[in-house]
Amino acid sequence: MATPEQQWASRQAPALRQMAYEAEQKAEAHQMTADVYGRRGRDYSDPKKASQAQREADRLQERARGLRTTAARAEAEVALPKKRRWF
Repeated sequence: MATPEQQWASRQAPALRQMAYEAEQKAEAHQMTADVYGRRGRDYSDPKKASQAQREADRLQERARGLRTTAARAEAEVALPKKRRWF
């Protein structure tokens, strides 16, 4: 039997997965910015903007990874049935 906290955590897992997906989408946008502005020898090359976008993309990817881990842990805690003890 799951505790109320575990039940609440398992209901929050889909929301956490949605937040992770959104963070990944934003990270992709920042990664594209970093790729475009990071090209050397182009008139639109901007190393400062590229490094900023790369840092933001890395931060968002790490956040998405953490949210997915938290969601998986919350679902796993509820999925484990308690062992029946007779004494």
